[in-house]
Amino acid sequence: MLTPLDIQNKHFGKSIRGYNEIEVEEFLALIVRSMEDLIQVNIETTAKIHDYEKQLERYQAMEKTITEAMILAQRTSEDMIKIANEKSDFIIGQADEQAKRIISDANNEVLSVLKRHEEAKHALQTFQMRFKVLVENQLRTLEETTNE
Repeated sequence: MLTPLDIQNKHFGKSIRGYNEIEVEEFLALIVRSMEDLIQVNIETTAKIHDYEKQLERYQAMEKTITEAMILAQRTSEDMIKIANEKSDFIIGQADEQAKRIISDANNEVLSVLKRHEEAKHALQTFQMRFKVLVENQLRTLEETTNE
């Protein structure tokens, strides 16, 4: 690769019908300045590209982190929904079992009350029958004593 210093140090031989030496020197100086400017622009551009590549790497790393965070959040959300559904199913199952126990206990209580009611009713009928027999016996005894 040709450098500005190579151009600046280049000397041409002289000939009879050669180029005007001053014009050649001025043109070479112009080329040197132009190349130096281009090299400087190239250095600055390369530095900017390097900076942009670093920024791009940071943005790609951030994108990866955000993507992983979103995937983790999605999984966490799905896990929480699953756990909540399982918990609600468990609670509903317990509530159903408790409701069945309450209904069973209530039915047993109703049957017990009905049984006691029947027993009381039977006891009343027995009492009434015995009382009736007693009263009838007392009436007969009274009639027998009044008939004598």
